[in-house]
Amino acid sequence: MLYCLSRLVSKMNHKQPKAPVHCYSMTPYQWTADDDEIALDAIIVGIGSDEKAFDALGIDYGEVLASIYWPDWITQGDKVKSALEGLYSVPEALERAETLCSLWAFNRIVISIQDREIWRDEWGKLRDEEGYD
Repeated sequence: MLYCLSRLVSKMNHKQPKAPVHCYSMTPYQWTADDDEIALDAIIVGIGSDEKAFDALGIDYGEVLASIYWPDWITQGDKVKSALEGLYSVPEALERAETLCSLWAFNRIVISIQDREIWRDEWGKLRDEEGYD
């Protein structure tokens, strides 16, 4: 289970966090397979795989990997510069995204996925409909 860093810190300090806390590990993720769709208020977890091509050739692919991207963001008067991190396993990427989302008070975490069929139930739930809106 993923934990929101600011909630954990606030419990340790017995204080309420300054910014609203959004934990999305229990909420279905918004997602898209459209490489041109971007969410400017979110941490984006990108998931891709060449598993189908490898399977067609009879080669074991291995683990599906993910990267994390975030756009420039202003939070509590501080600027967070856009960046890209990874590669991570998908669970590690989702956990890191949760931490960054809480730390920098982004509004949400969204998933950019090469193909909807790559998603595994153990990573959480995706919304039924595609898109970030």
